[in-house]
Amino acid sequence: MTGTGQAVRRKVRASAPSSRSRGRPTSEDSAEIENQLLAAALGEFIREGYGGASMRSIAKAANVARTTLQARYETKEALFQAIMTQQIARMAAATSLGSQDAPDLGAGLKAYANRALSYSLEGDYLEVNRLVYGAANQFPEVARAAIESTRVGIEQITDFIRHCAQADGIACRRPEVPAECFILLLRGWYGFAILRDEQVTQAEREAWVDGMVGTLIAGRAHW
Repeated sequence: MTGTGQAVRRKVRASAPSSRSRGRPTSEDSAEIENQLLAAALGEFIREGYGGASMRSIAKAANVARTTLQARYETKEALFQAIMTQQIARMAAATSLGSQDAPDLGAGLKAYANRALSYSLEGDYLEVNRLVYGAANQFPEVARAAIESTRVGIEQITDFIRHCAQADGIACRRPEVPAECFILLLRGWYGFAILRDEQVTQAEREAWVDGMVGTLIAGRAHW
């Protein structure tokens, strides 16, 4: 059992739904309930794996009736997709490139890559990615959720490359091509990193990012 898995379960127990007064829940109540359900589900998925977790065990961990859970998420796939959507939103916020008037392509790509890799190599996000890597071949719904995460990243970088090209007065016929290369290079290095026995150092990560971004930008004339 990992330290992160223990922390997730402690958080779930500490935030288990309390008894509420009768009546229509507020939007804040609804959001809180949803966050509690997703936290409980994440803890179960981390502990049991995607195949081992069940709606019954997740409902028990969340301290709600199974019917209550399934009223919000009819299937385990829907519940896992909701967790991935939440993770994608958090990643998008953590790696936001902003809307600079005079963006720097190289600096922006390096900042995005370092934030994304740093964020992905710790905490819940690391546990979710380990789960995805382990279950994607066996469960197509897990692979679909991971593909969605990749798609969002490609869209972010495509928009940034297009914005930089416009600011620099440079033609960019297909910004989605270098964006896809950039994101898939990140995913490849990340997969290698989490398979290693030793921890990746910040210096090692930054050196790789510098080299990767420099190599990619060297071909900018062909974008």
